[in-house]
Amino acid sequence: MQINCFHGRCQYIFIESICNDTQVLENNYRYKMKYSPDYQGVDTEAALADFKERIIKYNEVYEPIDDRRLHYIKLIDMVTGRGYMDVNRISGYIPGKIVFFLMQVCKAGMTAGQSRKIWLTRHGESQFNMAGRIGGDSLLTSRGEEYARLLPDVLESRLPATFNEAGVPVSVWTSTLRRTIATANNLPYPKLRWKALDEIHAGVCDGMTYPEIAQKFPEDYEARKRDKLRYRYPSGESYLDVIQRLEPVIIEMEREREFVVVVGHQAILRAIFGYFMAVPLDKIPRLDIPLHTLIELQPRPDGTMEVSFLPVPVSPPKQISHHHHTRKLSDHNQQQQQQQPLGSSPPSGLSGLLPSYGSLPVGYFYPN
Repeated sequence: MQINCFHGRCQYIFIESICNDTQVLENNYRYKMKYSPDYQGVDTEAALADFKERIIKYNEVYEPIDDRRLHYIKLIDMVTGRGYMDVNRISGYIPGKIVFFLMQVCKAGMTAGQSRKIWLTRHGESQFNMAGRIGGDSLLTSRGEEYARLLPDVLESRLPATFNEAGVPVSVWTSTLRRTIATANNLPYPKLRWKALDEIHAGVCDGMTYPEIAQKFPEDYEARKRDKLRYRYPSGESYLDVIQRLEPVIIEMEREREFVVVVGHQAILRAIFGYFMAVPLDKIPRLDIPLHTLIELQPRPDGTMEVSFLPVPVSPPKQISHHHHTRKLSDHNQQQQQQQPLGSSPPSGLSGLLPSYGSLPVGYFYPN
C-alpha cells in the first residue's frame, strides 16, 4: 500500500470488515448468487464454485489494514454478533459518529438473508386531512377508523408463515399524537411512542390551511415553495430539522432485529423512506407518501432495499372540503379506486416523486 501518496495529505478513514465464520460466509455467497447479474441462469452450485475461485484470487492481492499509522475502523466478525471492533487513530465529530453508527448497527449482528421487514404507514385519514389543515392533534374520520380496523389483517398477510417457536417478533412505533395512536390501536403487538416521530412542527401556522397561510404569511408561503427542504415555519421546524431529530429513530431501526411497523406522519415518513431508499435530500420533501397505504421495505443481501406499496381499500370519500370548495366523486373515479389492486408496487427508479397508490382517486388530494 502506497501510504505516502495520501497519508498526511488527505482526510480519510479505512473501514475493513473481516469475517472468519465459514457458515456466515457460505450463506453470504449463496444469497449473493440470487442477486448477482454475473450468475443469472447459472446453476447455484456451479455459480458458488466459480465465486469461491474469485475469492481466492481476491485474497492473493488483498492488503489488510494493519499499519497503526493509518486511520481505520476494523469490524472483526461483527456480522456474527460475537465480534469486536478495532478503532485506530479516530477523532473528530463525523468520524466519531461513524464509529457510533457502526457499533449500533453491528451490535446484534447482520446476517445475510434475514427476512426482517420494515413497514411504514401514515395514520388513517384525520379530521384535519378532511379540512385541509396542517399539524394539530385531530382525531380520525370514519375512513381513518376503517383503515385502523383493516390494517392488522393486511399486516398479518405480509408476515412470514413461520419464524421461530416464539412467533414473529413485531414492534409498533407511533408518534405521541392521537391520530397515529388510534391507527395502531388494533395492532396486536408491543407499542412504543416516540416524540421524535411527531409531525413537522408548523409553528404559528399550525392548524391553518395553505390558502390561509398564503393570505396571512405570503412571504413565508412563497419561501416554502422555493425551498421546501430548508424552509422553517415561524416558531416551527424545517425538513432539515425533522431529519436531524429523526437520527436516534433511524439508528434504532438500523440496529433492530425485529420487524418494525412505523405509524407516522407524511413529513416524518418522507424522511425515513428517503433515508432507506437513498433519495437525494432536496427531493425528500416532495416524496408521495399516500394515505391508507402500507409501504413495505425489505433489505436485500446486496445492500439494496426492496419496496412494495400496498394500498388498503377503504370506503371512498363522499366529498372532500379543500380550498373552501366541495367536490363530489365521479362514478369513473369511484370505479378507478375500487379496481386499485392490493400489493401493487411503484415503477422502478425513484425520480424524487412516487406515484400515489391508494387512498384517493385521481383529482383528489390532501395538502402536503
